[in-house]
Amino acid sequence: MEMNGKQIMKKAKKVPIRIILGYIICIFAIVGSIVVMNYREKTQKPEPIDFTTKGAVGMEKDKYAFLKVEGLTDEVAIYGDTENEDSATNDRYYIAFSEGYMYIIDLDYSTLDSLKNLQEYTYSADENTTIPEPVTIYGVTEEIPLELKQLILNYYNASVGEEYAITLDDFEMYFGSALLNVRKDAVDTSFEFIIIGIFGFVLITVICSSITNRISVKKLEKYLKKNEYEQEIENQLDDFVEEKHYKDKVILTQNYFIDIKNGFTAFKYTDVKWIYIHKLRYNGIATSASIEVYLNDGKTSFSCVKINGKETEEFLDIFNKICSKVPEDALKGFSKENKEAFREYQKKIKRNEI
Repeated sequence: MEMNGKQIMKKAKKVPIRIILGYIICIFAIVGSIVVMNYREKTQKPEPIDFTTKGAVGMEKDKYAFLKVEGLTDEVAIYGDTENEDSATNDRYYIAFSEGYMYIIDLDYSTLDSLKNLQEYTYSADENTTIPEPVTIYGVTEEIPLELKQLILNYYNASVGEEYAITLDDFEMYFGSALLNVRKDAVDTSFEFIIIGIFGFVLITVICSSITNRISVKKLEKYLKKNEYEQEIENQLDDFVEEKHYKDKVILTQNYFIDIKNGFTAFKYTDVKWIYIHKLRYNGIATSASIEVYLNDGKTSFSCVKINGKETEEFLDIFNKICSKVPEDALKGFSKENKEAFREYQKKIKRNEI
C-alpha cells in the first residue's frame, strides 16, 4: 500500500534503519566476543606447571606456568615504545628470586604492584625488616632472546663484580633457558580482541553517523517550521508528485524536492541560491557523488542524493530537473566564479543589503 504525504514525512524523520541495524550488529558482535573470550579463558585454560622445575632449564615455550616470587630486582630491560618507556604495552623484564634461584620474568604494571613489597625488601639494608610473604604469579613461558641474555649478563656482572662475573655459556645454569611472560594469556584470545576492536571502531562510526543524522534532521525541521512548509509538502506529496527515483526515495513535486534515500532532506526550489554536484575521487577513481544545495538565507545547506561511484544518468537527470526549477539568478554548478559570487552574496546579507 502506497504511503500518503503525512506517512512519508513521519517515516523520513525516524532514525534510519541502517543506523539501528549498525548498533544491533556492533553491540551483538562486541558482547558476543567478550562472552566467548571469557568462556574460553575459563574452560580452555590448562593446569599451570611449576616454572622452577629443574631451575627452568630445558623448559618448553608456550607453557602456562606459575612462579612463587620471593624477591625482585628493578627493571633489567624494557622493549617496545622507546619514546614512552612508561607505556603499558612495553615488555618490562625483571629478575625474580625463588628458593635461591634466579628467573627472568616479563611483568605488567598490575602484577608489578603486587610485588612492590618484595622488590623493596630485596633492596632493603634493614635487618629488622619483616620478610614479606611470597607472591605467586602466572604467565606463559618464552625463549630468552640473545640480546636480552646479554643485557641480563651485563646487569648481573655489574652487581657482583669482576671476580664473580659469568659468561653466556653459564647463563642457563644461573637463569634457566626460558622466561615467564606474565603479560601473555594462557588462552590465545587475539581473534576475539580483533573482533572487538573492529566492531568497536564501527560502533564509533555508527554513533558519529547517528549524531550527524540527528543534527541534519534538526536543521531541516527548523527550516521547515520557520517557513511553515511541512503541511504544504505533505499536500504536494499527495497531489503534485512529478517524478520519483531510487525506489521512490527521491521525489520531485511541483514545488519541492524530498530525499529520504540517505536520511532526510527537503527544500523548496525557489529557496535555492546555489546548487552543484560534489564528487569524491580516490587515486583518480570516482568513489561517490552528491548534490549540494545552499539556500538563499546564505547559511542553510543540504547534501542530498548521495550515490557511490560516478554520476549516473538518473543522478544527472535529477540534478538537471532541480536546476530547471530553481530561480533564474541561482548559481548552478561548482566553479571558482560561483564560489566567489556566493561568498559575496553572504556578505551582502550580513550588511543587510538583501
